[in-house]
Amino acid sequence: MSSFIISMDELQKKIDPMYSEMNDISAATVYAIADPSIAALIPPPLELADPALLMIYVSNIKNPTFAKPYMEGGIGVLTKLTDSDGITRTGLYYFGLHLRGAGAQNATFMGREEAGLPKKFADSIALRRVRDKVFIHVERNGVYLLEAELIVGRYNDPGFTNGLEGLDPNVGITQDGAVLTHRYNMDNENGLHNMQIFYYNSPTFYFHYQPAHAKVKLRSSDYDPWGEIKIAKILGGSWARNNNYVVDVTKIYSYPDTEAWNVMRYLYTGRFDPLTGCNASTGR
Repeated sequence: MSSFIISMDELQKKIDPMYSEMNDISAATVYAIADPSIAALIPPPLELADPALLMIYVSNIKNPTFAKPYMEGGIGVLTKLTDSDGITRTGLYYFGLHLRGAGAQNATFMGREEAGLPKKFADSIALRRVRDKVFIHVERNGVYLLEAELIVGRYNDPGFTNGLEGLDPNVGITQDGAVLTHRYNMDNENGLHNMQIFYYNSPTFYFHYQPAHAKVKLRSSDYDPWGEIKIAKILGGSWARNNNYVVDVTKIYSYPDTEAWNVMRYLYTGRFDPLTGCNASTGR
């Protein structure tokens, strides 16, 4: 068989999100409570969860199944949605995920076009640990959208916990997690249509976890308004090693096509820069 044509089994594994795994991750995460003003940035019918937990992170993903290694930095808030059956699901709604490294192209394509995540390329991403200090940044268009310093040892808020403290590295632990993402279709014949929300059930297996005290700065570039996301309180941070994978993907909401463009007003900035589209050619 020609190298231009792959087997059906290989195709399934390359495109199906159920085969998506991110293995051997090192990550620094900041946990915070978002200012209530963040509610205006969430596309209906999503609502802020209680508490409105903000997660800001940089990870070094060394062994993904769908790409070469890459770095990723992101910011998201915990949201919820109750479907027509009365089932309420909770998951992170990401405002932006920026990638850098050998696998960034594949991971951005798979994450944005296939999974519905707001992914772009970064200019630079850093994750450095020196003894008990961890430094992270995400840079795009010459601006450090994210800068944080973590000191391993304790949280900012002594009352904060996420159930991973005291993890035995010889045993590890799986923690549930999920993302609420938007997927849609766009073509010349039908325009923007088939806007849907999916529940990505994506747990994480932790090998190693350490609480940390965190300081963080968010800034905006011309195309990435991260600085508009306000933090009410920093709870703490963490340094961890883990694997992340997808268990199942469930469609939980379908928008009427008449609402698709209004929803895209919320989604566009996280996925595209201005002038991504173009006007009809003049033929000259």
